[in-house]
This record gives sequence, C-alpha cells and structure tokens, in this order.
Amino acid sequence: MKMKLFFSIIFLFSVLSAYGAFEVFDPDARSLGMGSALVSVADDANAIFWNTAGITHIDQKELAMSYMELYDLVSYSSLSYVQRVKGSSFGLGVMSSSDTYGIYHEMELILCYAREAINNLNLGANIKYLSSEAYTGDVKLGNGKGISFDLGCQYHILGDVSLGIRLQNLLGYVSYNRKAVMGIASKKYSQSPDFSYGLGASVDLERFLPALKDVIVATELADGDFHTGIEYTFHNIISIRSGLRFGNALTRAITAGFGIKASALKLDYAYVSSSVGAQTSQFSISVSW
Repeated sequence: MKMKLFFSIIFLFSVLSAYGAFEVFDPDARSLGMGSALVSVADDANAIFWNTAGITHIDQKELAMSYMELYDLVSYSSLSYVQRVKGSSFGLGVMSSSDTYGIYHEMELILCYAREAINNLNLGANIKYLSSEAYTGDVKLGNGKGISFDLGCQYHILGDVSLGIRLQNLLGYVSYNRKAVMGIASKKYSQSPDFSYGLGASVDLERFLPALKDVIVATELADGDFHTGIEYTFHNIISIRSGLRFGNALTRAITAGFGIKASALKLDYAYVSSSVGAQTSQFSISVSW
C-alpha cells in the first residue's frame, strides 16, 4: 500500500509540475463524429467549449449535456446553457474530467458572451475559473486554482461557406499548491494553462453540387494537427457523420457518429477507433425551448 502511494505521488508530482494546462477535448458527440473539425460549424450550446462565437446561432434557450470515457482512462462530462438577450448571446458551462482511479480531477466553470459584430461576423469570449485536485486514496496531494480567457470568431460567406477561429487559454494563470507527503517537500508554484488554437473552414456542398443537399464538409488545423469531417442531414431529423484526425498515437483516429432530432430534443452519438487499441464512445443530449 505504501509503495502504491509512493509511486502515485511521484507520478502526480511530475505531471503537476510539467502540466499546468487544462486540456481541450471534444465538447460533444457531433464534434467527435466529425473528426473534431468543428470550429467553423459549432452552432449550439456546446459551442461554449469549442468556439463561443457559435452560440450566436441560437435563437431560443438551450441546455446541453455530454459524457465520454477516453480510452478507458479518463472520463469527461459537460453541461452548458445558452440564451439570447436583446441581440446578444450569453452562456454558462461546466466541464469536468477525472481518471478512472480517482487520482486527478479538473473542473472549469465558464461564463461566455457572443454577438454579431458586423454582418455575418460573429465574435465571442469566455472567462473561465479553473480548479484541479489530486488524491491518492483519502490523501490529498495538492490542488490548483486559476483563471483563463478564450476568444472565438466565425465568419459566414454567402451563407454556404464558414470560417472559424478559436483561441483557448489565450491568457491565463493557475496557482498550484503541492502538499508535503512521505518526505517530499511541499511546493507552491504557478503556470499558464496550455494555449490551444483552431483554424477551420466548412462548406455546404449544395452550392457547388445541387445533388449533395444538406452535406457539410469541414476541415480544421488544431494545434498543428489536421482534422476533417463530413455530415449529412436527412430532413433535419437524422444526421450521419464521419471524420479523420491526424496527430500522435493518442489523437490520431477515424471517427463516426449519428444524431437524431425530434422537435426540441436532440440526441448524438460518436465512436472513435484509435490506434492505441482502446475505443471511445461519446453521448450528448440537448433540449431547446
């Protein structure tokens, strides 16, 4: 037991010393199903986590939830709410992650604002409260608290072509407090959360090929990796998606998914086939009124 505790401490201290960031992950099953190429497509309450400018597309109140276990190692969950007030869009979001052993936990509380700046140009911003805790059993190893800011932009050309930019953790600060355990000295330090960016474009193929009605193709350059995806929607009820992500062994994957919309309720599912052998599924649900 003591040996397990010791190695847990060593592992966590090394991670907390080198990893001051709150990582960016796919906020919902639609994004994951399209190969994480969502920066120019995001248009629902989950846009809070991906590109805040996308919440300007919401005319009603909308509540969204999502859950995913990544490669049987880490679980992610999110909850978001958006509504429009006098031409502007406001939102609240919470996103949390933890490993399967309960050693490390992160949470982000998000307040966002977005509006159409000029014709077809939407801008959005987030302010985020960041919190993390590390445990081994009942022993608390340390914690971190901080704040960061995101910016997002979407520009729509002729209604069929969209461009998107996201700048996440553009500015930020996290203060960590590592406790003294088993002879390892306590330590206080601070770091900036890891900056993440995405540049993307999407197009509705109907403009160029009328036979391909309701087919959207999206691409994105995210932190140096290329993502691409496609979505076909049948009568605004059923959507079928597929995507491809390039990157390292953990992020490189083929993705697929589908969505079902029934009046104000929308259900989405995504599946990821990873090169590391473990498979991942994600479920999302949203309701508007």
